[in-house]
Amino acid sequence: MDTNPAGAGHPTAPDPVELRILEDQLARMRGMLFGYSERFFERIRTYLLLVLALLVVAGAGIFREAVIAVPFLVAFAFMETGYLFYYTVFARRHAEYLERAINRRVGKDVLVAHRLEAAYFYPPEAPKIAGISLGNPWGMMSSMTSMYALGAAILWLVGIGGTLALSPAPTFVVAGVDLGYLVVPAQVSWTIAIAGHLVVSFLTRRDEQKLVNELNAAYGAPPAPLS
Repeated sequence: MDTNPAGAGHPTAPDPVELRILEDQLARMRGMLFGYSERFFERIRTYLLLVLALLVVAGAGIFREAVIAVPFLVAFAFMETGYLFYYTVFARRHAEYLERAINRRVGKDVLVAHRLEAAYFYPPEAPKIAGISLGNPWGMMSSMTSMYALGAAILWLVGIGGTLALSPAPTFVVAGVDLGYLVVPAQVSWTIAIAGHLVVSFLTRRDEQKLVNELNAAYGAPPAPLS
């Protein structure tokens, strides 16, 4: 592994084949970051339109029980968009290490996007819940994610309220037993399970830390921050 620090000069020219491979990987990671970011917002729009359509159908009396699906869909939308954000974290962290590796090989910091992202969006090492970063809680990304969460919470509450307002109560008969009284507990349990999983996964960084460990082994650990 090249131990030449960026900015210390490069007594030997970098291997052009190795450099091209690193550059190709970096281009792939940047494309992946853009692609999954685009999918993230597309999924939010799709779920929003679907939930609003269900509320309109239920509110218009066309199929009043359609409101039951709303809390389930809102929670699942968080799960799926969290999964998409998960890929953007992978792409950004990999791109960060690739940029540093290329910089070391050319002998100076020619690629600084990873530093700009850390300053502008959020520091990658800070705890976060999807786009809400505890390292930059008042940043635009944290604020926008909080607004999405607030909007989703409102739709979720509307769905719960609509379910409770169904009269007569929904009936789901299984083996001769009416399980309709379990609808709201199921909605709440489903939501708590998904929210809990996302919070624990992101705050503990259990999967991201495995990624960082492999990146450190492959490209070398980043320099320690100046005190």
